[in-house]
Amino acid sequence: MPAFAQQTNTPDPQLREQLLAFVTKYEEAINNGDAAAAAVFFAEDAVLVNDTGPVYGQEAIEKYYAGVFQNVHFSNYIITVDQNFPQIIGKAGDQAWSTGEWSSTVRGQNFGPAEKKGYWSVIDTREGDARKIRMLTWNTAPVPPAPAQTNAVPTSAQEKSMVDPQVRQQIEAVEMKFQEACNNRDAAATAALYTADAVEVRTWQGAFSGQEAIRQLFANDFASSSPDKIVNKLLQVYRTGGDICAMIDTSVGPSNGHVTRIYVPYADTWKIRMTYVKF
Repeated sequence: MPAFAQQTNTPDPQLREQLLAFVTKYEEAINNGDAAAAAVFFAEDAVLVNDTGPVYGQEAIEKYYAGVFQNVHFSNYIITVDQNFPQIIGKAGDQAWSTGEWSSTVRGQNFGPAEKKGYWSVIDTREGDARKIRMLTWNTAPVPPAPAQTNAVPTSAQEKSMVDPQVRQQIEAVEMKFQEACNNRDAAATAALYTADAVEVRTWQGAFSGQEAIRQLFANDFASSSPDKIVNKLLQVYRTGGDICAMIDTSVGPSNGHVTRIYVPYADTWKIRMTYVKF
């Protein structure tokens, strides 16, 4: 697996100024509940990944925001960009990635107002004189657990997201194959667990699209990194439509991280459609 060096480069002041101006306009679109204005910030082939799964393409992202704004109102939506970002990625220098936090007061039809916050990461690209989001991931920070209920009956939404124990075993089996292939430093076997159009996103390297690009990524990892073993622990699995979202704790030597995967059915097993890794 790769060496997990921390980013220490100082971001370009002009690029950071552009990002902060971009963020201010995006905050305004969210606070105004304007789906069209929010979607303008995304590239046509962008991907939005959140706790309900991935959304592909600018048009679908606009529809996603429209659905959210019908049920939820955001106010005082604030985005904070970490100090060391943005960082340039890509040989041409036309892409950058950034991370940070968000917070907002949220009010729904049957709840709120409530204070919410979480974390985000973004890959943006230059289109002419403007910058567009190529991939955005975000989450919501967990709230303290509610008191345990005895004999609680699952809601219909919970029932729909519940995963059959047999399916969980199948996902665990694929994760074991992934771990074994990585520890054998076998890039081909690792990549074979992904779909042909899969996407791998790493917070320290960026996004890699397609099975061949992912195979080369792991080949480079195995050729340049220490022989520390990878250990994955499957935490949670839940359904997103016909697919499965898996939450995983991972460690490589002394480094600990978190992995989110989207699995899709393939023949009589499952394959990885998308992976997001953060160390």
